[in-house]
Amino acid sequence: MRQNRPIPFKISTLDSLGQGVSKLGERITFIPKTLPGEEGEAIVQAEKKGVAFARMNSLSVSSSDRVKPVCPHFDVCPSCHYLHTSYEKELATKKENFLNLFRKLPLPEIKVVPAVRRTGYRNRVQLHYDTKIRKIGMLDARTQEIINIPQCLIGVPEVSKAIQNLYADEQWLKLAPKNTPRGHVEIYYKDQATELSWNSSYAQGGFTQVFGEMNALLHQEIANWFGNEKSSVLDLFAGNGNLTNNLPYSERLCVDIYNAAKESDFYSCSLYEPGALEKVSTLLKKKNLSPQVLILDPPRSGLTDLKEWLTELNPARVAYVSCDPHTLVRDLLKVTDYRPTGAVLLDFFPSTFHFESLIFLERK
Repeated sequence: MRQNRPIPFKISTLDSLGQGVSKLGERITFIPKTLPGEEGEAIVQAEKKGVAFARMNSLSVSSSDRVKPVCPHFDVCPSCHYLHTSYEKELATKKENFLNLFRKLPLPEIKVVPAVRRTGYRNRVQLHYDTKIRKIGMLDARTQEIINIPQCLIGVPEVSKAIQNLYADEQWLKLAPKNTPRGHVEIYYKDQATELSWNSSYAQGGFTQVFGEMNALLHQEIANWFGNEKSSVLDLFAGNGNLTNNLPYSERLCVDIYNAAKESDFYSCSLYEPGALEKVSTLLKKKNLSPQVLILDPPRSGLTDLKEWLTELNPARVAYVSCDPHTLVRDLLKVTDYRPTGAVLLDFFPSTFHFESLIFLERK
């Protein structure tokens, strides 16, 4: 199938990435910004392993669930996926995706925690730039094209205003590093100040959850599960202790990579390095700490050796927080000595296909 060739489509369902799935013709085609029941013409952009990826060109049959997007950039921007339908439909789709992903695990009834608002929530946004073509915006991973988004609605007001200022009279060209013609800039709002970080690692200004109010609701879910009984806690991928700071723990050890000295209950260690489990286990024994509760919030890559951690440390209860349910399922399918006792979908990333998952486990 040639690229840039028009093809007809008929959407049967949405996949877990928010893309419409069409099964017309020789292969399955994935088309963003479409809804079940819609028909029309799409333009093929890429293909691999018997599937095609396309963009919608025109609609001949429109879904009754389609609405006018509130963002003027939605039709071309790759970052949001559901603004062409209602939030109720978006949330229902995410719950269905959650159920599909976890179908092989005996989960209890899923609790859904909706977002407190659908736009204007991110305290951190990353844009890509290219000074040679004088463009800054969101990068389309499929085409590698930079999409201008001067009126982006996803950031908190301070971040949105900073984005507008970058576009005004091409101010960003004066600020971008002269020796790096192509790169990225992170706009983040923290401690009542808006900062720009050019070509640095993600969350250079210090990692925080991107949606403050939803982070507070996550705290509440964990606190309700934890209860009032004092327990010893191991907090993996702990950052600044975000998930455990306010719990009534008796003892705690937070583990993550720290570039500066921290309090005695923080330990700097890369949890992906060989021997990480042995290092942490040795330290726990040195501190005479046997964690009754394990709480972990890994990056998207998850923790592939979770079973080994549980076997070695033997906590009574576990709370696993994940921004990528695919790797969460992968990790939990290997665990046989614990049973799920709670499942929560927290919509940390409304308007996109992403969401936060929280699974509670108890030792059998």
